[in-house]
Amino acid sequence: MTKKMTIGYILDDTLDKPDGVQQAMLSIGETMRARGHDVHYLVPYTERIDIQNIHSLARVISLRFNGNVVRTPIWSSTKKIKKIIDDTQFDVLHVQAPYSPLFAGRILNASNKRTVVALTFHILPYNWFANFGTKILRTIVRRTNKRVNHPYAVSEPSASFMHRSFGLQGSVLPNPVDYAFFSSYATKKQISKKMKIVFVGRFVRRKGVMQLLRAFTILHDRGNIELIMCGKGPLLDEAKSYASSHNLNVIFTGFVTEEEKANYLSNADIAVFPSTSGESFGIVLAEAMAAGSTVVLGGNNPGYASVLHSWPEVLFDPNDSSKFAAKLQQFIDDEKLRTTIGKQQQEYVKQFDVQKICDQLERDYCTTSVKEAY
Repeated sequence: MTKKMTIGYILDDTLDKPDGVQQAMLSIGETMRARGHDVHYLVPYTERIDIQNIHSLARVISLRFNGNVVRTPIWSSTKKIKKIIDDTQFDVLHVQAPYSPLFAGRILNASNKRTVVALTFHILPYNWFANFGTKILRTIVRRTNKRVNHPYAVSEPSASFMHRSFGLQGSVLPNPVDYAFFSSYATKKQISKKMKIVFVGRFVRRKGVMQLLRAFTILHDRGNIELIMCGKGPLLDEAKSYASSHNLNVIFTGFVTEEEKANYLSNADIAVFPSTSGESFGIVLAEAMAAGSTVVLGGNNPGYASVLHSWPEVLFDPNDSSKFAAKLQQFIDDEKLRTTIGKQQQEYVKQFDVQKICDQLERDYCTTSVKEAY
């Protein structure tokens, strides 16, 4: 039996938004808590009060990075950091990376040298600025990087980028999916006369929402197809305007809860995620598979391709509208292809179950040799 540990999960962003990094960290943290470990979250700032042991320790500003709007710390309280370190006596600190020297870096500097330090690298560059910025950050956090006992990345492409840009060489540990939760919806699939194409994600450029709508206009016999787009963001009004002007049968749900998301995905004949770039993994792909989407298609970017590599026929170029539409049409017309690949995907996704991910982390946390000097 694994000994009880005190674990701190560190994120330089808020927990107030349900982005992939937040989802992954909370899924692992709450599973660890359910296993009897004392789990804490160390963040700059959050308004959430529904989770135990959240510590807000810094001031933040919002900025755009890697195609997303993130909140990043500009000042952290050394006194608060030292107090939480002294009071809690962490066995493990697990940093979500890239990380800020003004927050996570200070926590690592203040931590006990006997504390095991893990790090998960989450990104692939969306543009030259993200690529350049991460390389500059490497220089700044070089000293605290030496404190890391076990670096992980969420995919092979992300691991390669972590090594090139951050100077760390580690193993791949995929983002987790709550398989028990999502798979419980797979048995609740509702029979519908219309084919359902489902998208879930932020309405931002790199997620390919406009590319999806343009491809949808090319499909023939759209009257028997329902496109459901779940999420919100700066492109939502533009997407609604485009759908209205082209007389498209699109349902815009706005923000959806985890339960609503699982329900939409479970009833998808085709779950499609046309992200153009900047994806290191693609947790929503795994969620769709686990929820029982008949088949999952994805934009051919390195992160999504690392998840969908066994089925090259489900990958496509979102920016080529005619080929994107042809890919959708192929899976609309071929029920056997949909169901054959879908069953394989639903079996494959079990390896991303949060329970398996936490099994690995528990072993590593307990067996990692602590670096006494750095």
